[in-house]
Amino acid sequence: MRFGVMLQPRSLASTRAAAIAGERHGLHWIGVCDSPTVYQESYLHQAEVAHAAPSVTTGPMVSHVVVRHPLVVGNALATLAELTGGRVIGTLATGNSAARGPGLRPATIADLGEAVHAIQGYWRGEGGTFKGSRIPATGIARRGCPLLVSADGPKAAALAGEVGDGLLYGGTLDPEVRRRRLAAARIEGDRQAWIAPTVSFGEDHAAVRDDLGPMVVAMANRAMRGDLSERNVPEEIQADVLTMRKAYDYGFHADTTRPKNTSVVSDRLAGHLIDHLCVWGDEARMQAAIDAVAQEGWTGIMFVLGQADQVAAVHALGERLRRLGHLSPVAG
Repeated sequence: MRFGVMLQPRSLASTRAAAIAGERHGLHWIGVCDSPTVYQESYLHQAEVAHAAPSVTTGPMVSHVVVRHPLVVGNALATLAELTGGRVIGTLATGNSAARGPGLRPATIADLGEAVHAIQGYWRGEGGTFKGSRIPATGIARRGCPLLVSADGPKAAALAGEVGDGLLYGGTLDPEVRRRRLAAARIEGDRQAWIAPTVSFGEDHAAVRDDLGPMVVAMANRAMRGDLSERNVPEEIQADVLTMRKAYDYGFHADTTRPKNTSVVSDRLAGHLIDHLCVWGDEARMQAAIDAVAQEGWTGIMFVLGQADQVAAVHALGERLRRLGHLSPVAG
């Protein structure tokens, strides 16, 4: 399996240091959160990762087609592919914080499928369409990259099985649900299937909440939508999810430096989120989680960082994965 981390682009200095640390530990993919209402510009930080860590793959985690038109996303990814010599993985979603932050509606599944086709057509020089707009056929072939559909629900996972180059799954770690998502994405050949849990080294729920802060709430806001029963969420937890959604402020989305949203999650919901959306605990617990997803057929794990000190978190994760035999440090 391959391993990566998702950074929150708070400052170029922090991203640069985390990228250098990730490369030295042997991580394959360093993705950058794309949530412009809270963080700095994701694609500029991806370029910084590419410069600071010249052997690492980078890309958005995840891009969207509400604030960004598919033409803009396709152009940015093609430019990044040229800059890096092809060390890019693109991801595309309907948009959560990026859309809801400025008060817009996320794209539909149909919009997302049309966007994938439009981006791939743009890369071929053939152009395409998106929601009544047109990407003209230029005849200019651009260097593309693997383009994964980001999904937590069944419809987006099914779309990943129809378009693009695989799946980035950020939903519940419930084994039954994640196996359904993987089956829907029809992973074979060169197609990729990455699973993206949040990670913490806390060894009980209180320690995890202290470690991740508002990321605990952001996990629910990101992955607890749609049919919660289909996601195997207990009925009593569903009520807490709905209460949380009403009070959630996207201006503070997953922002550890401004933990306003921590007060909108109940203790029982926080416990459910930690157990179902986070890999946490000691080395044995992490190894068991890695073994389980590897046996199911996932090709990579993208660990989502919620810690205030991302550089320290990258070092801690890299050291642990090395001790477990999954990473080999890079000299230099």
